[in-house]
Amino acid sequence: MKNMAKILFLFLMLSIPSMSSYSAEVSTTPHPIESLVGELFTYEISFLWFDHLAEGSIQLTRGEQPGTYLVVMQAKTLGAAAFFTRHRIEKYQTLMRVGPSGFLQPLWHSSHTIRGQDDSRSEKITKNTFDYASGRVRYQKIKNDKAYKDEWYAMEKDKPLFDILSALYNLRLGFYGQPGEEVIHIPTFHRKGTQDIVVEPLLELSSRDRKYFAEDSFKSRVLVDPSVFGTKGRDILVSFDAKMRPDKGIIKDVIGLGDVRGNLRTAVN
Repeated sequence: MKNMAKILFLFLMLSIPSMSSYSAEVSTTPHPIESLVGELFTYEISFLWFDHLAEGSIQLTRGEQPGTYLVVMQAKTLGAAAFFTRHRIEKYQTLMRVGPSGFLQPLWHSSHTIRGQDDSRSEKITKNTFDYASGRVRYQKIKNDKAYKDEWYAMEKDKPLFDILSALYNLRLGFYGQPGEEVIHIPTFHRKGTQDIVVEPLLELSSRDRKYFAEDSFKSRVLVDPSVFGTKGRDILVSFDAKMRPDKGIIKDVIGLGDVRGNLRTAVN
């Protein structure tokens, strides 16, 4: 099965146009992201000692403006967990376009924490808007529609920046190389200066985590800033199936929840 998965992965990579020959400005060949538009993945989410206490999804659609793509990833608690977490919803969104080099680059990225319902509903938003014309990033913190932080930061010249969702789709399309076999550094915005999302082979696993992942999947350890998912550390463990769909993941040490596990339930293209 492991050899078959590698053969399928190789076939997938060969079917995607090479980035060295792709130019977003001059090529008439559709960008490979077009083959993923409309896909919707749903996940069962578990944390602490309980299974399926939340549900999640990742969806890719076209943006309102031509040539843009919107990724929405979210999770919401269910049942008793919803009651104890005040119907907590975590949502991450990125509006992307195809950049001059062919990579998908973010126009803006936002993260939302939503609690409560109706009159007791509250929402906290962190949003980064990438102004490529001026070479700056606008950083905003918003609570219940009122901005309490609005700052601009310079981007490093000639160094592209990505967020966690645009990085995910560039990774899935093979633009960074094959996950699980080499160390990949993906520059991302941080107020203290450019940081890297690091994707590296997953070599060491606890016995519980080893049982969670399929043997024939492509497994990676992803290091992100703790502020991305509200964690104590940087570790995310993720596996991809033969079609490069994220099928299982563990966000380690989420504050107040421990390890949060997601398992692909349905995939619709």
